[in-house]
Amino acid sequence: MDPRVRCVAVDLETTGLIPGHDRIVEIGAVAFSRGAGVEAEFAELVDPGIPIPRDASRVNGITDDMVRGRPAVAGPLASFLAFLGDALPVAHNAAFDVGFLAADAARLGLAAPSTAVVDTRAVARAVFPARQSYALDALCRELGLARSEHRALADARSCRLLFLACLERLEAAGVSTEPGDLAAIGGPPIDLAARAPSALATVAGLSRAIAAGMDVQICYEDARKERTFRRIQPLSFSVVGGSPAVVAFCRLRGARRTFLVDSIREIRTV
Repeated sequence: MDPRVRCVAVDLETTGLIPGHDRIVEIGAVAFSRGAGVEAEFAELVDPGIPIPRDASRVNGITDDMVRGRPAVAGPLASFLAFLGDALPVAHNAAFDVGFLAADAARLGLAAPSTAVVDTRAVARAVFPARQSYALDALCRELGLARSEHRALADARSCRLLFLACLERLEAAGVSTEPGDLAAIGGPPIDLAARAPSALATVAGLSRAIAAGMDVQICYEDARKERTFRRIQPLSFSVVGGSPAVVAFCRLRGARRTFLVDSIREIRTV
Protein backbone atom coordinates (compact mmCIF):
# COMPACT_ATOMS: atom_id res chain seq x y z
CA MET A 1 0.00 0.00 0.00
CA ASP A 2 1.18 3.48 -0.87
CA PRO A 3 2.39 5.05 2.42
CA ARG A 4 0.52 8.25 1.51
CA VAL A 5 -2.92 6.58 1.54
CA ARG A 6 -5.03 8.17 4.28
CA CYS A 7 -6.82 5.58 6.42
CA VAL A 8 -9.37 5.95 9.22
CA ALA A 9 -9.76 3.22 11.85
CA VAL A 10 -13.22 3.43 13.40
CA ASP A 11 -15.05 1.78 16.28
CA LEU A 12 -18.50 2.22 17.82
CA GLU A 13 -20.02 1.54 21.19
CA THR A 14 -23.76 0.84 21.08
CA THR A 15 -26.71 -0.08 23.28
CA GLY A 16 -26.97 -3.51 21.63
CA LEU A 17 -26.45 -5.52 18.48
CA ILE A 18 -29.34 -4.64 16.14
CA PRO A 19 -28.93 -1.65 13.76
CA GLY A 20 -32.20 0.27 13.49
CA HIS A 21 -33.30 -0.79 16.98
CA ASP A 22 -30.22 -0.32 19.14
CA ARG A 23 -28.39 3.02 19.18
CA ILE A 24 -24.86 4.37 18.90
CA VAL A 25 -23.49 5.77 22.17
CA GLU A 26 -19.91 6.57 21.12
CA ILE A 27 -17.91 7.02 17.92
CA GLY A 28 -14.12 6.78 17.97
CA ALA A 29 -11.76 7.09 15.02
CA VAL A 30 -8.09 7.54 14.19
CA ALA A 31 -6.88 9.08 10.91
CA PHE A 32 -3.45 7.89 9.85
CA SER A 33 -1.14 6.95 7.01
CA ARG A 34 1.85 4.66 7.00
CA GLY A 35 4.09 7.52 5.98
CA ALA A 36 2.94 10.21 8.42
CA GLY A 37 1.58 8.10 11.30
CA VAL A 38 -1.41 9.33 13.30
CA GLU A 39 -2.76 12.56 11.83
CA ALA A 40 -5.86 13.18 13.97
CA GLU A 41 -8.33 11.49 16.32
CA PHE A 42 -12.10 11.73 16.70
CA ALA A 43 -14.11 10.84 19.80
CA GLU A 44 -17.75 11.71 20.53
CA LEU A 45 -20.19 10.43 23.13
CA VAL A 46 -23.78 10.30 21.86
CA ASP A 47 -27.06 10.53 23.74
CA PRO A 48 -28.97 7.49 22.37
CA GLY A 49 -32.32 8.85 23.55
CA ILE A 50 -33.03 5.59 25.41
CA PRO A 51 -31.66 4.07 28.64
CA ILE A 52 -28.40 2.18 28.13
CA PRO A 53 -28.93 -1.49 29.08
CA ARG A 54 -26.83 -2.78 31.96
CA ASP A 55 -25.26 -5.46 29.78
CA ALA A 56 -24.00 -2.80 27.37
CA SER A 57 -22.67 -0.64 30.21
CA ARG A 58 -20.80 -3.62 31.64
CA VAL A 59 -19.02 -4.07 28.31
CA ASN A 60 -18.13 -0.48 27.44
CA GLY A 61 -18.35 1.32 30.79
CA ILE A 62 -20.65 4.00 29.37
CA THR A 63 -23.58 4.96 31.60
CA ASP A 64 -26.69 7.10 31.23
CA ASP A 65 -25.05 9.83 33.32
CA MET A 66 -22.10 9.99 30.91
CA VAL A 67 -24.28 10.63 27.85
CA ARG A 68 -26.83 12.92 29.49
CA GLY A 69 -26.64 16.31 27.77
CA ARG A 70 -24.53 14.98 24.89
CA PRO A 71 -25.76 15.53 21.32
CA ALA A 72 -28.04 13.10 19.54
CA VAL A 73 -26.40 10.99 16.84
CA ALA A 74 -27.13 13.32 13.88
CA GLY A 75 -24.43 15.85 14.74
CA PRO A 76 -21.62 13.45 15.72
CA LEU A 77 -22.35 11.19 12.73
CA ALA A 78 -22.19 14.11 10.30
CA SER A 79 -18.92 15.22 11.93
CA PHE A 80 -17.49 11.71 11.65
CA LEU A 81 -18.40 11.43 7.96
CA ALA A 82 -16.63 14.76 7.36
CA PHE A 83 -13.62 13.44 9.36
CA LEU A 84 -13.62 10.26 7.23
CA GLY A 85 -13.76 12.15 3.92
CA ASP A 86 -12.32 10.04 1.12
CA ALA A 87 -10.05 7.98 3.40
CA LEU A 88 -9.91 4.18 3.47
CA PRO A 89 -12.14 3.03 6.37
CA VAL A 90 -10.77 0.25 8.59
CA ALA A 91 -12.79 -1.56 11.28
CA HIS A 92 -12.65 -4.78 13.27
CA ASN A 93 -15.71 -6.93 12.51
CA ALA A 94 -16.62 -4.22 10.03
CA ALA A 95 -20.12 -5.49 9.29
CA PHE A 96 -21.19 -4.51 12.82
CA ASP A 97 -19.87 -0.93 12.81
CA VAL A 98 -20.79 -0.25 9.20
CA GLY A 99 -24.29 -1.62 9.77
CA PHE A 100 -24.92 0.98 12.49
CA LEU A 101 -23.26 3.84 10.59
CA ALA A 102 -25.14 3.10 7.39
CA ALA A 103 -28.47 2.55 9.15
CA ASP A 104 -28.30 5.91 10.93
CA ALA A 105 -27.00 7.68 7.84
CA ALA A 106 -29.95 6.31 5.83
CA ARG A 107 -32.45 7.22 8.57
CA LEU A 108 -31.09 10.78 8.86
CA GLY A 109 -30.61 11.37 5.13
CA LEU A 110 -26.83 11.76 5.43
CA ALA A 111 -24.64 10.90 2.47
CA ALA A 112 -22.18 8.13 3.31
CA PRO A 113 -19.25 7.67 0.93
CA SER A 114 -19.36 4.73 -1.44
CA THR A 115 -16.13 3.11 -0.35
CA ALA A 116 -15.12 -0.42 0.60
CA VAL A 117 -14.20 -1.01 4.24
CA VAL A 118 -11.22 -3.14 5.30
CA ASP A 119 -12.22 -5.64 7.99
CA THR A 120 -9.19 -6.31 10.22
CA ARG A 121 -10.83 -9.44 11.64
CA ALA A 122 -11.11 -10.98 8.15
CA VAL A 123 -7.57 -9.88 7.27
CA ALA A 124 -6.20 -11.25 10.56
CA ARG A 125 -7.85 -14.63 9.87
CA ALA A 126 -5.90 -14.79 6.60
CA VAL A 127 -2.64 -13.50 8.04
CA PHE A 128 -2.60 -15.23 11.45
CA PRO A 129 -4.35 -18.60 10.96
CA ALA A 130 -5.32 -21.09 13.67
CA ARG A 131 -5.78 -18.56 16.46
CA GLN A 132 -8.10 -19.44 19.31
CA SER A 133 -9.87 -16.10 19.06
CA TYR A 134 -10.05 -13.29 16.54
CA ALA A 135 -11.54 -10.78 18.95
CA LEU A 136 -9.62 -7.50 18.93
CA ASP A 137 -8.57 -7.91 22.58
CA ALA A 138 -7.23 -11.41 22.04
CA LEU A 139 -5.32 -10.58 18.86
CA CYS A 140 -3.68 -7.51 20.38
CA ARG A 141 -2.68 -9.50 23.45
CA GLU A 142 -1.18 -12.35 21.41
CA LEU A 143 0.66 -9.99 19.07
CA GLY A 144 1.96 -7.75 21.85
CA LEU A 145 0.12 -4.68 20.60
CA ALA A 146 -0.87 -1.84 22.91
CA ARG A 147 -4.30 -2.31 24.45
CA SER A 148 -6.43 -0.11 26.68
CA GLU A 149 -9.96 0.08 28.07
CA HIS A 150 -12.90 -1.05 25.93
CA ARG A 151 -14.02 2.31 24.57
CA ALA A 152 -14.48 3.49 20.99
CA LEU A 153 -11.30 5.55 20.61
CA ALA A 154 -9.18 2.96 22.42
CA ASP A 155 -10.49 0.22 20.14
CA ALA A 156 -9.92 2.37 17.05
CA ARG A 157 -6.29 2.84 18.14
CA SER A 158 -5.90 -0.91 18.59
CA CYS A 159 -7.53 -1.54 15.23
CA ARG A 160 -4.95 0.73 13.59
CA LEU A 161 -2.07 -1.20 15.18
CA LEU A 162 -3.53 -4.54 14.12
CA PHE A 163 -4.04 -3.25 10.58
CA LEU A 164 -0.39 -2.17 10.34
CA ALA A 165 0.78 -5.53 11.73
CA CYS A 166 -1.28 -7.33 9.09
CA LEU A 167 0.14 -5.12 6.32
CA GLU A 168 3.69 -5.97 7.35
CA ARG A 169 2.99 -9.70 7.31
CA LEU A 170 1.20 -9.57 3.94
CA GLU A 171 3.93 -7.55 2.27
CA ALA A 172 6.60 -9.87 3.64
CA ALA A 173 4.74 -12.73 1.97
CA GLY A 174 4.51 -10.83 -1.33
CA VAL A 175 0.72 -10.44 -1.12
CA SER A 176 -0.94 -7.37 -2.62
CA THR A 177 -1.97 -4.75 -0.06
CA GLU A 178 -3.82 -2.46 -2.44
CA PRO A 179 -7.00 -1.16 -0.74
CA GLY A 180 -9.36 -3.07 -3.04
CA ASP A 181 -7.52 -6.33 -2.47
CA LEU A 182 -7.51 -5.84 1.30
CA ALA A 183 -11.23 -5.05 1.36
CA ALA A 184 -12.00 -8.24 -0.59
CA ILE A 185 -10.28 -10.55 1.90
CA GLY A 186 -12.90 -12.72 3.55
CA GLY A 187 -15.59 -12.20 0.95
CA PRO A 188 -17.35 -9.45 -1.02
CA PRO A 189 -16.27 -5.99 0.14
CA ILE A 190 -18.49 -4.19 2.64
CA ASP A 191 -19.54 -0.88 1.10
CA LEU A 192 -20.28 1.89 3.58
CA ALA A 193 -22.92 3.62 1.45
CA ALA A 194 -24.72 0.40 0.48
CA ARG A 195 -24.58 -1.33 3.86
CA ALA A 196 -27.82 0.05 5.30
CA PRO A 197 -29.73 -3.10 6.31
CA SER A 198 -32.37 -4.03 3.76
CA ALA A 199 -34.67 -4.89 6.66
CA LEU A 200 -34.25 -1.50 8.35
CA ALA A 201 -37.95 -0.64 7.95
CA THR A 202 -38.90 -4.06 9.31
CA VAL A 203 -36.67 -3.57 12.36
CA ALA A 204 -38.23 -0.15 12.95
CA GLY A 205 -41.76 -1.60 12.77
CA LEU A 206 -40.90 -4.43 15.15
CA SER A 207 -39.18 -2.01 17.50
CA ARG A 208 -42.31 0.18 17.67
CA ALA A 209 -44.44 -2.89 18.35
CA ILE A 210 -42.15 -3.98 21.20
CA ALA A 211 -42.33 -0.50 22.76
CA ALA A 212 -46.13 -0.40 22.46
CA GLY A 213 -46.73 -4.04 23.44
CA MET A 214 -48.89 -4.57 20.37
CA ASP A 215 -49.34 -7.29 17.75
CA VAL A 216 -48.29 -7.11 14.11
CA GLN A 217 -48.99 -9.36 11.15
CA ILE A 218 -46.00 -10.66 9.24
CA CYS A 219 -45.42 -12.62 6.06
CA TYR A 220 -42.62 -15.04 6.94
CA GLU A 221 -40.55 -17.08 4.48
CA ASP A 222 -38.98 -20.22 5.95
CA ALA A 223 -35.87 -22.10 4.84
CA ARG A 224 -37.94 -24.01 2.24
CA LYS A 225 -39.07 -20.67 0.73
CA GLU A 226 -42.61 -21.33 1.93
CA ARG A 227 -44.50 -18.27 3.13
CA THR A 228 -47.04 -18.03 5.95
CA PHE A 229 -48.94 -15.10 7.40
CA ARG A 230 -48.75 -14.91 11.16
CA ARG A 231 -49.98 -12.60 13.85
CA ILE A 232 -47.24 -12.13 16.44
CA GLN A 233 -46.48 -10.02 19.49
CA PRO A 234 -42.81 -9.00 19.22
CA LEU A 235 -41.07 -9.24 22.60
CA SER A 236 -37.34 -8.65 22.07
CA PHE A 237 -34.51 -8.86 19.56
CA SER A 238 -31.70 -11.41 19.50
CA VAL A 239 -28.93 -12.55 17.18
CA VAL A 240 -29.10 -16.01 15.59
CA GLY A 241 -26.10 -17.21 13.61
CA GLY A 242 -24.90 -13.63 13.25
CA SER A 243 -28.24 -12.41 11.87
CA PRO A 244 -30.84 -10.25 13.66
CA ALA A 245 -33.95 -12.06 14.86
CA VAL A 246 -37.08 -11.16 16.79
CA VAL A 247 -38.41 -13.24 19.67
CA ALA A 248 -42.21 -13.10 19.61
CA PHE A 249 -45.37 -14.82 20.82
CA CYS A 250 -46.84 -16.45 17.71
CA ARG A 251 -50.65 -16.50 17.76
CA LEU A 252 -50.69 -19.22 15.08
CA ARG A 253 -48.60 -21.64 17.17
CA GLY A 254 -49.67 -20.38 20.59
CA ALA A 255 -46.06 -20.24 21.75
CA ARG A 256 -42.89 -18.21 21.61
CA ARG A 257 -41.00 -18.41 18.36
CA THR A 258 -37.87 -16.77 16.94
CA PHE A 259 -38.08 -15.23 13.48
CA LEU A 260 -35.11 -14.09 11.39
CA VAL A 261 -35.68 -10.45 10.48
CA ASP A 262 -34.28 -10.96 6.97
CA SER A 263 -36.95 -13.63 6.34
CA ILE A 264 -39.86 -11.32 7.16
CA ARG A 265 -41.19 -10.28 3.76
CA GLU A 266 -43.97 -7.98 4.97
CA ILE A 267 -45.09 -6.41 8.23
CA ARG A 268 -48.43 -4.76 8.97
CA THR A 269 -49.87 -3.14 12.06
CA VAL A 270 -52.86 -5.04 13.44
